[in-house]
Amino acid sequence: MLSQLSTRLINSESAETQDCIAEAIAAFGSYVDADRCYVFEFSDTMTSMSNTHEWVRDGLSAHIDDLQGITEEELPYFFNLMKNTFRFIVHDVRTLPEAARNEKLEFEREDICSVVCIGLVANQKLLGFVGCDMVHKRYHWTDDDVRHLSLVADMIANSLERQRTYQQLIDTQRQLKEANSKLQALATRDGLTGIPNRRALDEKLLEEVRRAKRQGTGLAILLIDIDHFKAFNDTYGHLKGDEALKQVATCLDAVMQRSTDFVARYGGEEFAVLISTDSAWQALRKANELLDAVEQLSIEHKNSPTEPYLTVSIGGYFELPQPDAEVASTISRLIDNADQGLYQAKADGRNCIRFR
Repeated sequence: MLSQLSTRLINSESAETQDCIAEAIAAFGSYVDADRCYVFEFSDTMTSMSNTHEWVRDGLSAHIDDLQGITEEELPYFFNLMKNTFRFIVHDVRTLPEAARNEKLEFEREDICSVVCIGLVANQKLLGFVGCDMVHKRYHWTDDDVRHLSLVADMIANSLERQRTYQQLIDTQRQLKEANSKLQALATRDGLTGIPNRRALDEKLLEEVRRAKRQGTGLAILLIDIDHFKAFNDTYGHLKGDEALKQVATCLDAVMQRSTDFVARYGGEEFAVLISTDSAWQALRKANELLDAVEQLSIEHKNSPTEPYLTVSIGGYFELPQPDAEVASTISRLIDNADQGLYQAKADGRNCIRFR
């Protein structure tokens, strides 16, 4: 029987460990003709324990549900003995000393006459214990009983330790994945405004051009520059300038609400917007919304030659990428034409839009 239990536990997958432990205690409980056989696991601090597996002979009551989170203060004698000797062997609960008064009351509550518990020790750490008890009769646990239960305890302890190690590995992998995702997000986010940065824009351009070619859809890019921003910083200071950049970024992001829209900080006081659209007209309409939204922020700019408030200039370009078009050249063409449009908007007096 012990050989079969050992083989079953050793060959079990991590997901099967709990079922294998249940099978092991059921087999051993039947073998020694016990009334109950169970496994308890200690908390990491070893100040409490919970019943995790229980086999009960037909006709007897199960107690697993009400044996959860039992604290050391509730059963101090048992905890002390288990921590120090890894064993708790009682042939007759009536003979327990006065120091075990709490334990005696608990055993009486569960109608236990005799009980044996062996610690689950792995890597010199006490994980819990496996135990058996008798309800219908008092029983003198033999040396063979204790030795056999100790072997079962070793099997279960090794299985639990293996499962815990596996779970720790899974948890570590999950934490690393989450950390990598956060680092990736940080690497593609602008630290000041919180919107995507130039790196993220480059990645998005590559993705969107490929998608547009594949699906036969159009793509527009807008380059947006805050008018006379150096004069703004000179007048109000860089802290106010940073605040203005954040307000403009939030404003642009709020206007572009579709999942296919993308807003990024292009560099300095410049922003970029990618729009998946079927026509230049639709992109121009969005550009006008952005221009108006920034004006409506009413950020004072008393030294601006354009308006007494903060404004932007926008250059735009729309293209329907052809299936055979080279991705890199398409991206370069999108940016170059939008940049020329922005240059023209500045030359035409700023606070305006120029599409190419």
